Amino acid sequence: MENIRISLHAVLPLFLMIGAGCLARRFHMISSGTAREANGLCFKLFMSVLLFQNIYTTDLGTAFHVPMLALCVGGVLAEFALGLLLIPRFEPNAPARGVMLQSFFRTNIVLLGLPIAHSLFGAEQTGPVAVAAAILVPLINILSVVALELFRGGRPDARRILRGVVTNPLVLGAAAGIAMVLSGLRLPGVVEEAVSSLAGAATPLALVLMGASLDLSRLRSSTGDLILCVAERLFIMPAVFLAAAVWLGLRGADLCTVLVVFGAPVAVNSYTMALQMDGDADLAGGIVLLTTALSCLTLFLWIWLLKTLALF
Repeated sequence: MENIRISLHAVLPLFLMIGAGCLARRFHMISSGTAREANGLCFKLFMSVLLFQNIYTTDLGTAFHVPMLALCVGGVLAEFALGLLLIPRFEPNAPARGVMLQSFFRTNIVLLGLPIAHSLFGAEQTGPVAVAAAILVPLINILSVVALELFRGGRPDARRILRGVVTNPLVLGAAAGIAMVLSGLRLPGVVEEAVSSLAGAATPLALVLMGASLDLSRLRSSTGDLILCVAERLFIMPAVFLAAAVWLGLRGADLCTVLVVFGAPVAVNSYTMALQMDGDADLAGGIVLLTTALSCLTLFLWIWLLKTLALF
């Protein structure tokens, strides 16, 4: 019973905030256009500051665990390769192929991973998730552009991809945090307070805006495509990589990092990228909505299982 309580405590508050955003949209407290603009602000400012804060306050020497990071990076690349081989066999429509491929590996590690780790292990144990995010955010952004370009009929532009990665706010936030830690420099106290306040607002704001951005009408997209993407994202990959992580001896916050990398829902900005790069935006929105909604249950079950097995 205690494990159920802990699992609910880790997951339920996050999805209640998403629900609050859904209600805000339902009762016209926020328009879809305003939600999109606010999402841009949240992504560029609040989430990048959150990632900076988590790395800045982390002892990289204790959080940089090579087996865990190697598994996460190798796993994301394997998900990309699997999708590239599998999806064309099931989906003839090129715009849908790129969106499905993106959903295979585009995890919501920053938005859900950090708060779940914080809830389970405390602020001092979020370092592994923050370090993994610092490495995976650029990688996932590169792979996402490649995925959508491949099935748009174009050729991925290395210069444009590089420019997009180095100007990505999350990448800049992570790089700044790593630079501060490695240099040993500290921010003035008043600046640290401002950074801490912005970081503290990031998660609730982002989750509420996620709820406000979700559109139930997008679930009318292809049922078969949705089932495949949801099964891969929430059931198959978490089972495979959690088993591999346990076999490698990963426990606690490291194992939690693996869970959120491979078991978190598809990131909301996958919809925005699909819209900008001629992907099937309706399908992308449906995948985000369904994986987000169902992950409330699946993350709870995965956390409960790992707690019951005394792996957390």
